[in-house]
Amino acid sequence: MEGKFAGVIINRLALNIDRMFHYSIPDGLLGKIDIGSHVTVPFGNGNKTVDGFVLSLSNHSDFDGTLKEILSVSESGPLFDREMLSVCQFLKQKYFCSYISAVKTVLPPGSGRKNKVSDKLIRGSVLNVPYDEAFDALEKLRDKAPKQCKILELLIQNDFVADSDILFLTGAGYQAIRALKDKGLARQETVEVFRLPIDYESIPRSASPVLTEEQQYAVDRICASVTENQNNTFLLHGVTGSGKTEVFLNCIEKALEIGKTAIVLVPEISLTPQMVTRFAARFGKKIAVLHSALSMGERADEYKRIKSGEARVVVGARSAIFAPLKNIGVIVIDEEHETSYKAENAPTYHAREVADFRAKQHGAAFVLASATPSVESFYQAKQGNYQLISLTRRPTAQNLPTVAVSDMREEIKNGNRSCIGLSLQREIRKNKEQGEQTILFLNRRGFSTFVSCRSCGFVIKCKNCDVSLTYHKAKNSLTCHYCGYTIKKPEVCPNCASSFIKEFGAGTQKVEEELHSLFPDLSVIRMDVDTTSVKSSHRAILEKFDKEKIDILLGTQMVAKGLDFPNVTLVGVLAADQSLFVDDFRAGERTFDLITQVCGRAGRGEKQGRALIQTYMPENSVICQAQEQDYLSFYENEIELRRQLNYPPFCDIISVLLTSPVLNGLLSYAKKLARSIHIVMQKDYDGAFELLGPSETSVTKINGRFRQRIWIKCKMNRKAEDIFARLRSYHINEKNPHINMVIENNPFGAI
Repeated sequence: MEGKFAGVIINRLALNIDRMFHYSIPDGLLGKIDIGSHVTVPFGNGNKTVDGFVLSLSNHSDFDGTLKEILSVSESGPLFDREMLSVCQFLKQKYFCSYISAVKTVLPPGSGRKNKVSDKLIRGSVLNVPYDEAFDALEKLRDKAPKQCKILELLIQNDFVADSDILFLTGAGYQAIRALKDKGLARQETVEVFRLPIDYESIPRSASPVLTEEQQYAVDRICASVTENQNNTFLLHGVTGSGKTEVFLNCIEKALEIGKTAIVLVPEISLTPQMVTRFAARFGKKIAVLHSALSMGERADEYKRIKSGEARVVVGARSAIFAPLKNIGVIVIDEEHETSYKAENAPTYHAREVADFRAKQHGAAFVLASATPSVESFYQAKQGNYQLISLTRRPTAQNLPTVAVSDMREEIKNGNRSCIGLSLQREIRKNKEQGEQTILFLNRRGFSTFVSCRSCGFVIKCKNCDVSLTYHKAKNSLTCHYCGYTIKKPEVCPNCASSFIKEFGAGTQKVEEELHSLFPDLSVIRMDVDTTSVKSSHRAILEKFDKEKIDILLGTQMVAKGLDFPNVTLVGVLAADQSLFVDDFRAGERTFDLITQVCGRAGRGEKQGRALIQTYMPENSVICQAQEQDYLSFYENEIELRRQLNYPPFCDIISVLLTSPVLNGLLSYAKKLARSIHIVMQKDYDGAFELLGPSETSVTKINGRFRQRIWIKCKMNRKAEDIFARLRSYHINEKNPHINMVIENNPFGAI
């Protein structure tokens, strides 16, 4: 669409300019500007040159005066289209973010950088004469210049050959290439090549195995929606190892057959080399992979492959939902219960909600899959809003792992102070004797959780945040996992100068050390944030565990999902109950999910698996239900509890987080704001609501900023959205430069 006037959002995060500014398009740029164009414009009283993005075009302007003109437009073309503009509008309305925050979320990788991501170019050669002339030249060169002859044969057989490949394949030197160019038989060309994160050529292609009756039923149900352009939502509830991924693969094959595309979202933590290889083996170069471990160049090139249509299946983490695919036939969210699908920074979108929006736009089938569905999703299925499909058995008739519970209180009574109970020690030893492997799960990284003085009780805390520092033995350092503040561990107490300063609690580093002490003859490999910070280290650890038959893989949530090792027959869950009592109404659900998922890593081959859960609360209902792997019992208990306490899915919870470096000003503003919210909700909201706070957050200070939160329980609708949009405007008009406000709908794990 062409137009004489453009609505531009300025590329600044200031809330007071969070609206479109209208500019006229000069004659020299008419026809060159479209929705999504990156432009420069004069802005403000001083007409400072700033950049922005075009969100609207029109041939009419309601402005009475003379509009300023757009100065320039990027030659790279629009960075997003009308569909992505509608996604931006959805993000802004639902998550109370600024226009520019929404726009930056959908931009191609690297497009917001000052140093642009450069294309990867390769110099090579192409044939410069018709084929008959080339064949004549071959005869003349065969005896006189055999190296040139080999090169010419290669160019006849291929449209383009990189110079490096010519040298390798023919054994010739650059002189021979130059000679052919001097004779006019070849010419030099430079082409762009994509930086591929996967070596597709090394992955053998695989066909679909024979499906079980349950799998085939699931595929038929979902594919019917794909072929008929019906936007149905399916909840695929399958026990661990039941073959849910094979169902996705078959549905995607059907979508590709009829000219459609597909998106598969996987939690970052589950996006293992195993998972990616499985998709590549089925679809080859038709897949593109998007996740945070890729370099910026790799991400930019994958984006180009998607936009050009070369890649038709996108497999990736949360942000892959914004992939610029056309004609989407199916969107899959694997492990849909995972909290990592909720963004922590503005816009605080949930990938499930964005996926639902895009699926509706494309008339696509939408598949949510999990062995432990979120309570909200299972409730929707029970209400008939989602179509429930169940996979109740593993495809090769393996049984689910047997799960036992070890009461750590008895271990302490018997004099065992180790974080690895005697029962688990015996099982680990048994696994070693049988030549089988073990996975141990502890959801806490570092050596110890805090360092304290036994003389005065002083706990070493972060200077910026109201949290204790975590001890990391490898560097003998104390680190804040919120802001990154790090100090060397002191030799004496900073408070009383006592030398009785000690680490308390157990992290993965400490457990690793204990394993080496208990089992000096066993090999141990650790997987957590600290050991996977280098690119490809995740892949290297898993390959080493698999190929070298490492005895024990110890890790945090990284080992709980996406791993499929046939020789792993034992899983140990250390401190299973530590996540039960965090400040989050989803704590029980999170604990059940983690235990069930990690136990499901055992016995995925021909051998029977077993799992041992260590806990100080064996009688807790969540622990008991996880032991039985009984999702339905857990759901019935949890949904009744939420009904009584009015938690989601029976309401929405809106968090209004206020932060400031000045505590007193923050407290008075928070009280004033809470009163205003209460008055407006009473006046304009047409349903029941409950306002809680303001109150301190569980971590009262992060990065030098104090924190207060107001909670509102209500059912989110258009009136509520309007109220919170007005609340945002009210905050802007109050002009408190030191106080930041973030409104979030249904936050996960608020701190």
